[in-house]
Amino acid sequence: MADFYENLDASKLAPIYILASQEPLLLDRAKQAIMDAAVPEDLRGFNVDQIQGKGASADQILTAGQTLPMMAQRRLLIVRGLESMAAAELTKLVPYLEEPNPTTVFLAVCGKVDKRIKFFQKAKKLKVLHELSAPKRVSPWIEAEARRLKVDIERAAVDRLADIIGSDLARLGLALQQLSLYAGERSVTVDDVDDLIADTRERSVFELTTAIADRDQLRALKAVAGLFDQRQSSIGVVMMLGRHMRQLGLCQAGQAENMGKGDLAKHVGVPPFVLDKLSQQSRHYSVRAVAQSLTLLGDADRALKGYDQSTKVLGRGLAERVLVEQLVRKLIGLAS
Repeated sequence: MADFYENLDASKLAPIYILASQEPLLLDRAKQAIMDAAVPEDLRGFNVDQIQGKGASADQILTAGQTLPMMAQRRLLIVRGLESMAAAELTKLVPYLEEPNPTTVFLAVCGKVDKRIKFFQKAKKLKVLHELSAPKRVSPWIEAEARRLKVDIERAAVDRLADIIGSDLARLGLALQQLSLYAGERSVTVDDVDDLIADTRERSVFELTTAIADRDQLRALKAVAGLFDQRQSSIGVVMMLGRHMRQLGLCQAGQAENMGKGDLAKHVGVPPFVLDKLSQQSRHYSVRAVAQSLTLLGDADRALKGYDQSTKVLGRGLAERVLVEQLVRKLIGLAS
């Protein structure tokens, strides 16, 4: 990414950029950087054309690409959703890739591209296809974005933000702006992230799974109390605990097969930065303990769905809470 932006000044601009990414924020920023380098703002009314790829013809794009600039060094042609064009129409654009108009910057913005299509194969061969991907570790990106926005944020708050939002860069960027306004002149803290960004249920479940892995019964029972105070479904809580324990089991199985971090993250179904926390927590359980945990969770799920005799004595809400608290104590007991 750094190399890509280093070559985006007016003297180094290439005549063709095919940008492909499933991260809208990365596409928007790259597009804006190319536009800023290609055409002065006061001349864009005459020298920037935008075409929607879906339904567009190759002739329409080629005509716009061959148009001469007006009172400027170059023009900018932006084609949005180029991947939505018919393959036959895209094939007609292949000769333009080989001999582009030097006074036009042809910028195509795509989501996921099909590299079996001749146009994208040729673009890749000519090195004009730029695939922009989210970083594998999102915390350094958050820190860099905070510096760009001049937001002072504590390292613990960065990690918490990564845990809550994950690798959605657009949401992370928006969250940092919100946190900056919320914190004002002081540094953004973990409490700020929890108060402003974290969903209450998500935060409580995160606290519960962490407390169980840390074998902290008091903190775990407080998290259970918080979930019931929010009137969360007891069956939903058990399902989320079950999902967490299954992830620990998958993590153990992948580690036993000596999977690399990237493959292991895919195997478990989580981003790499979440995998670090799961790997650490999985060390607190033996393989047998994880299996026993899943059995306990299955029993709890059936008991909650069965609405057994204890609920008639205690009242359903209280009985469910007692059952979940007993389950949490047993899960903590299995952690070693």
